[in-house]
Amino acid sequence: MPIYIHLANLIIDKAAIKKKYAGGVEQFRTDYEINEDNYNQEDNELFAIASMNVDEFDLEDLESKGLHFDRELQFSTDFTLKPRYGDYLWKTDWIKDNSIFAWHVNARKDLIAKADSISNETMDSIVRRTDQGENPFGTIV
Repeated sequence: MPIYIHLANLIIDKAAIKKKYAGGVEQFRTDYEINEDNYNQEDNELFAIASMNVDEFDLEDLESKGLHFDRELQFSTDFTLKPRYGDYLWKTDWIKDNSIFAWHVNARKDLIAKADSISNETMDSIVRRTDQGENPFGTIV
């Protein structure tokens, strides 16, 4: 399922969390306050932590909890960093995006199509949907 790309994003393959993160998915949700009350997101395949700048993320903490991070190469196979107005700090083979939303390569095609559709809406349409109580930039389900 696609997730909205905020100003700075730490995007993590959920499979890595399940397999490697100390305490698993539930502990990760607790550690990063994954809930509807903040900008952090979760879908079937990804976790996304939002921030103002990519240099604010504590990558050493992720590494200490079991995720892969090569400090010398500044690279991980388990997560990546994506600023809204720039490219990923390093590429992974499991993520794609359209500059508004990002999704795991295993995301359902109909949900990717929905993300593409929302990305092409006019601001008038987005405002109208928001006024009706929708959140067009939330996790697409």
